[in-house]
Amino acid sequence: MAPFALRLLPASAAEGCNGGDIVALADYVLSNRSKLPKLQSRRNGAISAYLKIHYHAPSAEQVEAMIGPLVTARVERADELLASWRISANGLEATLAAAPELEATILSAGAGGSALRAAVLAGDAPTLFDKMAALADVVRSALQMALVEALVDLDDASAQALVTEASTRNLQIVAGGLIATHGDAAAWTEFSAGVADPVLARTLTEKLAWLPALRGKPPLPRPPAQDAQGEIARTLIHSATIAAARTPERDFLLTYFNQSGDYAGTSAAAAMINDLTRDGASIDMETAWLVVAESLKSAAGNPQAVSAQLKAIPVRGLRFAGDNVQAVIDAMLAVEAFKGAASGTGRAPALVAGVSEDFVVQLPAWREAAEAIGKGGDLSAFRSSGQRLAIVADLLFAVGRHGELAKFLVSTVPNSDSIRLAECFAEALDRRCAGHLAFPGEALTMPGTPLFRFDPGT
Repeated sequence: MAPFALRLLPASAAEGCNGGDIVALADYVLSNRSKLPKLQSRRNGAISAYLKIHYHAPSAEQVEAMIGPLVTARVERADELLASWRISANGLEATLAAAPELEATILSAGAGGSALRAAVLAGDAPTLFDKMAALADVVRSALQMALVEALVDLDDASAQALVTEASTRNLQIVAGGLIATHGDAAAWTEFSAGVADPVLARTLTEKLAWLPALRGKPPLPRPPAQDAQGEIARTLIHSATIAAARTPERDFLLTYFNQSGDYAGTSAAAAMINDLTRDGASIDMETAWLVVAESLKSAAGNPQAVSAQLKAIPVRGLRFAGDNVQAVIDAMLAVEAFKGAASGTGRAPALVAGVSEDFVVQLPAWREAAEAIGKGGDLSAFRSSGQRLAIVADLLFAVGRHGELAKFLVSTVPNSDSIRLAECFAEALDRRCAGHLAFPGEALTMPGTPLFRFDPGT
């Protein structure tokens, strides 16, 4: 099959984008991650290598030399990066002929959608589908969903061509999933009616009913819920799913609703996000999280109960300090409160409105950092702990001093915090530059594990 086309998506590049800062942060991670204990050293590196490929344009030999040690060291997702890059450059068949061991990487449950997507875009869908059709049911099902989620940005005509290829191999999740995301209600009804086994047809409908939310469309046609409350819940969940799909990076609204059962707050928050992102408008993760948190607390009779619920939702891998949603929101609020002082245009506040009681003890550190940055002071003392390192990095990022941010992190004696933050901020800068890590619906379908995407033939 010929390589497929992608729908045009809104540009994400920002004025003043400097790919050199991204490369500097990526190089710091790649050069120093091996200095950490073995398990810690495996957590970072793949995203840095991916960004360096895009922003530094190394030769094929240099790419292999960069990714190879990451794979050998078993760095998380390094094998997925290698497979997707090779398939994009050479095609699936040539890649597997040269390195048969990569087939296990590409076709194992939980392998991610990057290599699968690369194979489809390279025009090797028939070969890929033949291999998928031969897999055990559980693995085949997981890979089919991963592929559907990785092709949300495919143009509708190419998606329909894939439906035909998948249907001939009985890959019903791929066929149905692409119809659900790229078709309409009539197309789904026609597809469902053509599934010979009525039990399978119902199962597919229930499994894939939410997928149209990735494109902001109504759910698939399905039998009514048992009662009016069930219909209300379905409507709310789909609205919240659309909001999650329109939130970059990570979402917590669906988890909050599942744990709290808060209909009023969830409805208000989803409505706000969906209104802000109407007609293709985009927002960043910080805006989305602060809007959702404020909406939840405004709708609640007891905002403290909402904070307690948010504190119970764990989060990992963000550039903001904190291991739970409320702690991350506290840091976001602090950035907004102190960035005036950090930019030298305002004074550091005595208090930060809206933060939790747990955060109050951090206020002196934030105030000290903001004032030092605003006055152009020496920041070396802020490398003494991961928390203080993150505070300075967050504030430098917020006031647009990205070059200073990169220099601050890469001149830090390498440790687990500095290496993690360097990769986090390389990603953050990319999202304000070319957006190689941004992808439609990512907070819902691949939180914390962005796709590795390359143009076919590169």
